[in-house]
Amino acid sequence: MDDSQSRRYSLQPLRSDFIPKISPPREQILWVGCSDSSCEELALLDVSPDDIFQHRNLGNILIDDLSCTTAVRYAVSALNIDHIVICGHYGCGIVKTAQNPGLKDPWTSIIDGLRTAHSTSLQGLTEEEQDRRLVEWNVVEQIRSVGQIPEVVDAIDRRGLKVHGVFYDSASRRGYRVTNVGIHGRVLV
Repeated sequence: MDDSQSRRYSLQPLRSDFIPKISPPREQILWVGCSDSSCEELALLDVSPDDIFQHRNLGNILIDDLSCTTAVRYAVSALNIDHIVICGHYGCGIVKTAQNPGLKDPWTSIIDGLRTAHSTSLQGLTEEEQDRRLVEWNVVEQIRSVGQIPEVVDAIDRRGLKVHGVFYDSASRRGYRVTNVGIHGRVLV
């Protein structure tokens, strides 16, 4: 199986206008990013600070804890955001150190689970290539995770909330958008 088949998603260069501008500006985007990322989300998305509500944690992992759940539910239900953007970044420290004994579940178990589930696809890749794939698979996994939150499901059905996966490459300062990921019976475009 080649890598594109094992991934079951596509990457496209990120266009800064993939989220339409609205006027007047309001918080229309929930940005879920990694704590250690140097991603410049405002420039990457070409939005103003008024357009974005941010939540950051280790590895941009949406887990069922008070902080993550509250941020998502607040953004979807109170702010009525139009877009959730889950952004991973190549060179992510949580991916590189997933087997670090100082890190506790759920972070290590999610990355280790992805490594195990895709072990065949990772064979023969360099360490850097493996890390890149794990970052990508983690974003795809988090897209699916956010698609299980009842408020998100309701907002997708009721008002067309969009969920996007994005990867940031700090070396090239380029973004990539993930497509063809299914959540809640729909495929992201």
